[in-house]
Amino acid sequence: MRNETWHGERRRRRLVLVPCPYQGHITPMLQLGTILYSRGFSITISHAIFNSPVPKTHPHFRFVPIPDGLSESDISSGDITHILSTINENCKLSFLHLMESQEDEIVCIIFDEHMYFAEAVATKLKLPTIILRTTSSATFLARFALLGLKAEGYIPCQDSISNDMVPKLHPLRFKDLPLPKSPDFKRAAQLVLDSYTIRNSSAVIWNTMDCLEQTCLMQIQQECPVPIFPVGPIHKIAQPTSSSLLKEDSSCIAWLDKQSRNSVVYVSLGSIASLGEKEIAEMAWGLANSEQLFLWVKKPRHPTKFSRKEANGNIFEAQFKL
Repeated sequence: MRNETWHGERRRRRLVLVPCPYQGHITPMLQLGTILYSRGFSITISHAIFNSPVPKTHPHFRFVPIPDGLSESDISSGDITHILSTINENCKLSFLHLMESQEDEIVCIIFDEHMYFAEAVATKLKLPTIILRTTSSATFLARFALLGLKAEGYIPCQDSISNDMVPKLHPLRFKDLPLPKSPDFKRAAQLVLDSYTIRNSSAVIWNTMDCLEQTCLMQIQQECPVPIFPVGPIHKIAQPTSSSLLKEDSSCIAWLDKQSRNSVVYVSLGSIASLGEKEIAEMAWGLANSEQLFLWVKKPRHPTKFSRKEANGNIFEAQFKL
């Protein structure tokens, strides 16, 4: 790039980052942006209107919303497969217009694996792309395996094989597989295929560590045509900033400050996962019987009859709302 200056400073090269609109995807993308900004890049965050990130927490970034076409009924349905498919169908044209209107030279687009519309636009404009994967590589392998298992007749999974080991995925059993909650398996499988296909991207950034997932990463790299960079955990590299979509509950801090270092187990299933009363009870009693202090972030809609008294004082609940 030419060494142009602006007010006496060299102009930063611009990167466009496209996060998936869920908390566990937005946070690492913004953290990656913080790291890249500290390395001298200008950062544009191009995001869906649904679950928009908060610009004031990252004042050095340029935030540009793009219409996602989601209705209130789409959002309230909680059907993630439908929501992500709709975003990819509706955002492509708006994102193309956004990229064409940029005055700065864009050197690369980094997009969440589920926002694959960005790759199609980048290909049209002959811009390089890099994929960010925010889940573990083990999850990647398990989800991708669902496509073959369906073709081989293993899915829907029968109770008779639920405890059997999944071929080539030891030690996972069939009941451990991350089966989609969407009733339309075909559409869910297509989303997995669209999200996991490399296409023309130059590399994959993975929010994981080689020391934890070496076997899985090696297996994926053997099949992957581009380099994989397991740079995680990204939050340990980036400067601490808030990226929460919701008002953060800090009432647990005073309680945590009274506990010994490395003495509290942190439990969170994220903002999407939903468990039934039986699963909640099993987890709760497992934690209580461990005789370890724990902090459990729980969605209010999760059913629970597990009280502070039953846990002998070893439970502290921090609730958040969707």
